[in-house]
Amino acid sequence: MNRLNVASPLFRCALGIMLLALFGAASSASVIYEYREAGSTAVIGTLEVRTPPASPDSGWSTTDSSDLISLFLDDGVFHLGPDNLLPGTVASVAISSVDGSKLDGGQIDIVFPTIPPPTPADPAIDRVMGLGFSMPFGADGIGGETFSTFPDGIMTAAEWFPVDGDWTAAPQAAVPEPGTFVLLGAGLLAAGRSALRRRR
Repeated sequence: MNRLNVASPLFRCALGIMLLALFGAASSASVIYEYREAGSTAVIGTLEVRTPPASPDSGWSTTDSSDLISLFLDDGVFHLGPDNLLPGTVASVAISSVDGSKLDGGQIDIVFPTIPPPTPADPAIDRVMGLGFSMPFGADGIGGETFSTFPDGIMTAAEWFPVDGDWTAAPQAAVPEPGTFVLLGAGLLAAGRSALRRRR
């Protein structure tokens, strides 16, 4: 009867993959909150917050901008581009959630990098944006201002029309059941054992 060689590289590789899968699934790295305009079911924004402190199941709060991972807003609504908006300078952060299911209080202020003028006669563009979180239903607002500075020093400001809605936790991705990992490990071990037999 052949014994399983626990010192073999294949066995160690299989065991490592199984442990990585188990620990990777056990520790979720973030909570994603979805933004819907009041009266609509369409998601027009996502805010990803590191966990901890964020939790979809219990109250939490943070004032640390490094807890924010990504912010995406629908370009068709906000006209800020399709990319992660957090590389902008986060001027201030204060977020709280009573039970984790939605964002209930605080604000995020973001100052975007200056857009240089394409030609000398055009203005330089500066943009600031604020996300406000409030307890009443439909009271989470997003708004901001664009400042255009012309070569002669004249500045004009235009306010973005504020959008009111709610930030709520996105459904959690399903975590594979332990049986899935057992099957994965058994398959890898069987493959390793078969390879060892062939080598002998």
